[in-house]
Amino acid sequence: MGLLLALPLTAQVGINILQPDSSAVLHLESTDRGFLPPRMSRQQRDNIQNPKPGLTVYNATDSVMEYFNGNCWLAFNQSSCDDCAFDFSMDNPAGHIDRVYSNRDSAFLYLNQRNGFSNDISVYIIPNLPTGITASLDQYVVNGSDTLQLTVEADIFAPPGIYPVIVQAVCGNTVGNQVFVVAIDSCMEVYINSPQSDYDLQAANALPTAVPICVLATIGPGVVLDNPTAPAVFTTGGLHPDAKVGILNQGTLLARGGDGGAGAGASGGGAGTGFDGTHAISLTVDTDLRNQGRIYSGGGGGGSVGLIQPINLGIGTYNLGIGAGGGGGAADGAGGNLGSGFGYYEPGQNAGTGAFAQGGRGGALNNPYNFNLFGADFTITPNVYGGDGGDYGEDGQAGYLFVNILVQIGAPIVGTITLYDQDFPDPPSTNFPVGGTAGFAVKRNGHSLLGSFIDGYYLSGAMKGYIGN
Repeated sequence: MGLLLALPLTAQVGINILQPDSSAVLHLESTDRGFLPPRMSRQQRDNIQNPKPGLTVYNATDSVMEYFNGNCWLAFNQSSCDDCAFDFSMDNPAGHIDRVYSNRDSAFLYLNQRNGFSNDISVYIIPNLPTGITASLDQYVVNGSDTLQLTVEADIFAPPGIYPVIVQAVCGNTVGNQVFVVAIDSCMEVYINSPQSDYDLQAANALPTAVPICVLATIGPGVVLDNPTAPAVFTTGGLHPDAKVGILNQGTLLARGGDGGAGAGASGGGAGTGFDGTHAISLTVDTDLRNQGRIYSGGGGGGSVGLIQPINLGIGTYNLGIGAGGGGGAADGAGGNLGSGFGYYEPGQNAGTGAFAQGGRGGALNNPYNFNLFGADFTITPNVYGGDGGDYGEDGQAGYLFVNILVQIGAPIVGTITLYDQDFPDPPSTNFPVGGTAGFAVKRNGHSLLGSFIDGYYLSGAMKGYIGN
């Protein structure tokens, strides 16, 4: 390309233009080239002797055009020597998160004000990360010069991939940016899309046991899991102790309730505690839980009551046997039932099934019994109740027993004679076999449970039962 140089009488210079603009001493025109000022390091710039105001250079150290205002060098976006000017750098721009061993990585950021002032520099993280990945700084305002730490965390549900984390520092008109690029490894994924019983995550999917892994288990919407025989509906199983598990539950976990106590008892007392409910989830490794469905622990079975009491009337001995079984705990707990051969006995009811199951009611005897034996009239007035089985996440209840035995005979002239009138137990008792305890919604077994749930008791539509050890 030839050089067109115009030198009009007005001492203007035009390059590639015949008529320079009247306001310009030097007028450049080009469609494929630019103006290249002197390029130099910051140190070289500072070595310029007696720079004239308006002298312009390209500062290669800071990658910025600068001019001298007579007192100091300023970037084009600065207006005075008091304006903030700083260096912004990072020790390592690349990070890596392998969620088996750690869910975080970090980098150090360095801020250094160049003009000798201690202005406040505000530091921001530009929000551009997907759900499950968070970035934070140990401080967000720096006065003068300092070192900051950037930390990026990825939970087990975060999508794998490579993500840029943009950190911006702002002071006056000066803006600096650093980018930390973090690579997040994937975890194994398991999808449970059909009903399952006694589910063992490791065994059902032949997951490795000799090495730690991270695995995300998703229980799909509408999927129901139960445990006819196992102590828990869902267990993480025999994974390596250092494995990490995430559970995203969109289905329903229904733990089996405890059976009701059966009853009977020694003379003057009772026996037959209710059986404990089972667990919804039992952990063997650290786990992150997100619940969008139902997680219900099994209710405890109700306690039973029973009494065997010999009654010696002089004309013969009558052996009273009376009792009631405890109700079964939700779900599917069987009511306590001694079967035949116990005289007066009412079994407990079985618990219901399904997500809206209720514990079974304890057996109840509260109607008087009248019969004749040894020529005498017997009236047995019972207040006998087996304990109710617990609903999901609730303990079974204790029962209650109180019986009056009245024996009378009719005699000529004197009429009715009372041979026996006795309450059992005497004095009345409140100490009867207890109901079984509810299972755990999540039994941690000493492992960490991440997410929004803390140890405690829950009784809501989404979670029923204890979370804890």
